[in-house]
Amino acid sequence: MELKDASPNHRLHSKQQSVNNSEDKENAALPSTPSLPDNNQEEDISGQSSVTACQQLSNSEDSDMEVMRQAQDNGCVNVVFPGTVTQEGCCRFVSEILKCILYQRQQLPMTYDQLVYSQKKQQASMQDEDMVARRPGQSADVSWRKCQQTLQELEEVLQQLEVLFSLSRVPRVLLLMGGSLTLPKELYEINMEALVLAGGDKSLQVSACLRQLFRTLFVADLLSDIKPVRLIPTTVLVLAHRDCGVGWFRPKLQFKVPTRVKNRIIALSTVPSTCKEPLAQGSDWEDYVWFQAPMTIKGFGK
Repeated sequence: MELKDASPNHRLHSKQQSVNNSEDKENAALPSTPSLPDNNQEEDISGQSSVTACQQLSNSEDSDMEVMRQAQDNGCVNVVFPGTVTQEGCCRFVSEILKCILYQRQQLPMTYDQLVYSQKKQQASMQDEDMVARRPGQSADVSWRKCQQTLQELEEVLQQLEVLFSLSRVPRVLLLMGGSLTLPKELYEINMEALVLAGGDKSLQVSACLRQLFRTLFVADLLSDIKPVRLIPTTVLVLAHRDCGVGWFRPKLQFKVPTRVKNRIIALSTVPSTCKEPLAQGSDWEDYVWFQAPMTIKGFGK
């Protein structure tokens, strides 16, 4: 620990010298006896620590194996947070999962953040060049425009998701890739029905939740059994309160979750014993309907 006062060095030295003198007098009065280290006690402590570490490692490995088994057998990944989360945090979870799936399913040539950085760098480079010497039909320009279009579509969806989350609780989000609404080629669900929400001062940090979320997704390897696909559009549907007043998303009152395609579910929940807030019941979602994003996110590849 850092000392707040510089002058105590002299007092500390004097006090240490006084303590040493007292110890010398006491030692002189005592008969000299050989001092043996308590090796048994040290070995016991070391052994207990080793056993505890091994048990924790074994429990972690067992948990990881169960996560993988659930993902491979049932197409489901369960992420259980040890506390409440915020509504804004739920929006972040959905946004980051959407970016991740687009990248993992080869609809983006690199991660979202890398793509944004690359586009900004390329745009700055293009502005520095002599525009007269450049031909508008160059393949690099076409690729850049396609990338820009994909980014704009994704950013628009992300921004509108923030608006929707500010208007309503969102218990479920669907990502439909390719095909149609009734029969997509791939279907992903983010299920947040079992999450318990609270204010920011009572909730877990979003960054910590994201680390736990993506570690679990990494262990589960949910996308390992899926064959590579070509570039396909992605449609986002969200379940929200029918009277939330959202304007951008379109209500789909007759929509039903497709059953003829495997639904890969990422289920987020809160440990009930860690919070006082009540858990939502099935009846709480009776007035909720599906809303569809009016635009799709078209994949881009280099």
